[in-house]
Parts: sequence; structure tokens; C-alpha cells
Amino acid sequence: MRPGLMSQTQNSSSHNRLSFVLMLAAVLLAFVAGVLWTDGPSAIGFPGGSTDHERKFQDVIHLVDQVYVDEPNDSVMYEGAIRGLLEQLDPHSVYIPPEQQEQVSETMQGEFSGIGIQFEIRDGVVTVVSPIPGTPADRMGLRAGDQIVEIETVSAIGISNEEVRLKLRGPEGTDVAIGVRRVGKAELIHLTLTRGKIPIHSVEAAFILDDGRTGYVMISQFTAVTDDELESALLFLEQQGMEQLILDLRGNSGGYRVQAHEVADKFLTGNKVILTTLGRAEGTSDTLWSTGEQTHAYMPLIVLVSNGTASASEIVAGAIQDYDRGLILGQPTFGKGLVQYPFELEDGSVVRITISRWYTPAGRCVQRPWDEGLGEYLMSAYRDGHDLDSLELASPDSLGEVYYTRTGRRVYGSRGIQPDVLIDPGMISDYGADLLSERILFDWARDLADTMGEPVRPFAQFLEDWYPTRVQLNSLFSLAAERGVDYDSEGWNQDVDYLVDQIRAEVAQRLYNGREYLWQVLINGDATVDSALVRMPEADGLARSESLPESG
Repeated sequence: MRPGLMSQTQNSSSHNRLSFVLMLAAVLLAFVAGVLWTDGPSAIGFPGGSTDHERKFQDVIHLVDQVYVDEPNDSVMYEGAIRGLLEQLDPHSVYIPPEQQEQVSETMQGEFSGIGIQFEIRDGVVTVVSPIPGTPADRMGLRAGDQIVEIETVSAIGISNEEVRLKLRGPEGTDVAIGVRRVGKAELIHLTLTRGKIPIHSVEAAFILDDGRTGYVMISQFTAVTDDELESALLFLEQQGMEQLILDLRGNSGGYRVQAHEVADKFLTGNKVILTTLGRAEGTSDTLWSTGEQTHAYMPLIVLVSNGTASASEIVAGAIQDYDRGLILGQPTFGKGLVQYPFELEDGSVVRITISRWYTPAGRCVQRPWDEGLGEYLMSAYRDGHDLDSLELASPDSLGEVYYTRTGRRVYGSRGIQPDVLIDPGMISDYGADLLSERILFDWARDLADTMGEPVRPFAQFLEDWYPTRVQLNSLFSLAAERGVDYDSEGWNQDVDYLVDQIRAEVAQRLYNGREYLWQVLINGDATVDSALVRMPEADGLARSESLPESG
């Protein structure tokens, strides 16, 4: 029997290739991150002995070892067998090699030891995208656009991403010397930075919108520090006059389930089920409740979701929706209702195995069917997120099993979280998609920012009135043509508002030296956020009704 404390179930030529790529990238992270269990199943060991199946497998290994035409690579062969075994289970039970596990662990723990830059390899050169505030790189004055051409007096030209991480990261308190090339400086800048603890922020952005009363917070993933970061952000925004909140979970592929529980708990009154997990092994079933220690219970709330919203972020959206605490606005979410636990092996590799399903307060399991293979699994989420006309015309039975919220609103299971308000994500032309996916627009915008020197006006003025000129845009079109993307006036005119916002955001990040400026530009022109503002009175009504005592 499924859990639930509420009513139980009753019976064009243009396309969005870029959106699919972004959704795929986000959801592939969920294959590694997902909803993570914090306490493992009880008494799990590695038994000895062998079954007929195990003996058959050993026989095949022996035959390959003895008679295969070439000398087999044991490591590749065994790791391939492990992956093949896990692929038969579900899309989210995965094998993570030792060299990848360290990076995964750092991301989920929310910190590492290094100098504190976001970087990219651009034309073979390590280029600073943004220094992380408060880190050694920030304190030593590294700027967006700086090029690190030497590390420990050795040329860093042509270095790989992995080599950069290995050379710049290291034990806290140790030094690393770098040589920096900066626009407008003839001489190489030599710096010695002392490595420190670098936060990996899960709250990507937090600021007040132009109306002066709406707070906006974006959570990019659920790491070990999400609860603390969100609380700090909300307190800061309340000091700035926040009266209502837009919580952006678009593209959030998940993370720790306990963090999702704590985030939802902030907005709910006490003694409410937030999620239930059911598994086969001992210790894999659990129920997490709201604590009654909520810090923001009555604030009007709208949660933004997309088809890249998965697992832990769906836990938050599901709880908010089932209790009618706020509005869910956007596109249907990905639909990942499985919980994984990471089992570490002797060599430092990890097998992440699905140990349970999780259910929303109303008893919904949002897991999308995967029986038709991985490709269809991903494509069905993409279609649900973009073919909104079909969803609006669909019969209730086709949307999944029917459940009911606290006030009796109809909601659905088995295909993600269906938003209360559907928002068309829009379509982008082939031309616009190529400008973005080939990084032509971003490269051009960063070069443009480098020619502008130090900012001569406050950011608020830039946000209000800076736009690229036609002459500047012509140079973008020329660069695109040089890279094999010919100008398409129809495509450009279709996407002009969106693409110009992307340009403005990149220039702002570079010019004002921080990613927070990028997000303020993008959100300022975000149609989904504009729709959320229009719907705030409805969210206010839900917040007030959730605070009333329940009858029974």
C-alpha cells in the first residue's frame, strides 16, 4: 500500500535543441547526484559463495582471459560488466570510478580546498569566468577575463580542465604561484595565493526584484550546505524588505534528500509528512515530518520548475503543492522518484544503487517509466516539458494516477510534478541555438566586455539602459559567419530579446566581476518570473489558507 495522509488515489521548423541539451546535462547530473540517502541500509555485507549465475559469469571471464584474440584489459572488462549489470536495474543505479568520485563528493559536500575561481579553457588558455567572493582569488584581485598562463612557473597553455583542478587545488594553507595575463596590462602579473576552503554554493542567486518586495532565490542543487545557505539568503532578503518569494528550482537535478526535507520544512507548519520512502531492505523505509520550527511559514510562495527539475527538487515542489502552501509554475518536472545510496568499494570507486522509492505527502510517486530504454526515458521528459498544448488538452487519465491536495485540488503521479500553472518555455531558432551551443555569443560578449574597461556607471544603471549597438551586433554576426554560422535574419528576429539578454548578462558578469550580476540581468528579462509576479495574489491566498487550523 502506498503511503499518504491525504485522499488516496482514485482511479514547427523551429525546435528547442538547446533546451534539450541543457535538460539532458542537468538530468545526467541526477544520475550521479539524484536523491541521496544519508544513512545506509542496515547490515549490508558482501557474502561469499557463488550461485549458478555467478559461476556462469566466472566461466565467461575465464574463457575471455584464456582464448580472446588480444590480451584483454581486465580493468575495462570488469568495469564494463559492472555498468552492464547496473543498467539492467534502472537509469539511476550507476558506477562511479575512483577518479570521478572525489569530484562528486566535493560537489555534494559543498566545499573543496583551492584558490576560488570559476574558469573555462578558452582557446587553450585558462580563463577566469568569475572569482568566488571571499576566496584567495577574490582577495588577491583576480578578475573575470584574467588568463592564467603559468602555474608554478610552468606554462599553462593547452592545459586540460582536470590538470587545472589538480594544480590549483591542494591542502588548505599551501601556496600556489600563478602568472596572469590581463587586458590592458603589458606585463605578466605574478601572484602567490594561499589555498583555502572554497564553498560550492547551492544557492546560486538571491536578490530583491524591481518591485522592491519580491525576493528571488535560485537553488542549483541540494548539497550538504543548502539549508544553511537558503536560511541566510532568506534572512538577508527579509532585511531588504522581502514580503513574498519566488523559489527557482528550474534545472535543479537534485542532491541530498535530507536537505530537500529541511528546505520544505521552512515553509510548512509542524507535524506534516514531507516525504515517505519505501524500500525492500531493512533500514530503507522512512517518513520525514515537518518539525514545527518553520522560519517562513506564511510568506506567499511560488516555486518555478522545468523538465530539468529532478529528484530532491521534486520533493520540495511536491510537498509545497500537496499542502497547497504555494503555487508550482513552469513545465512538468523530470520525474525521478527513486532514492540511491552510495556503496564505496575497496579501490575508492562507488556503486550508487537504488534502495527505495519516495512518495509525496499525498502518496504520489513521481517516477517516470523507464521500461522503453534510456533514450525514450529522457525524450519523454523533454516532450512533456515542451508539448504543453497536448498536456492542456489531455484527459486526466493520461496524465497519470490522480491524487488530491489538502484542499481537494487534483494532482498527478508517475510523470513528474505537473505544475499548477503551465508556462510555455518558448522555442529557439536554429540560428539562435547555434550561436549559444557553439559558444559564439558568449565568446563575443566577453571580448566586448574586455574592450569596455572598468565600469563607469553603477550596475543598476547598466541594468536599466545598456544594450549592444547595431554596429556591435554586426561584429557578432561576422564572427558567427567566420565560425560557419551564417546570419539568419528570421532566426535572429525571432530570438532577439532572449539573445540580447544573454549578451547583457555575460557583459555584466565580466564588467562587474561576479556571477550575481549575470543572474540579475537574466531574471530581469525572464518571462516565467514575470508570470509568477502576476500570480502572486493567488499564492498569497494559499499561504493564508495553509496557516489556518485543519478541520477534522
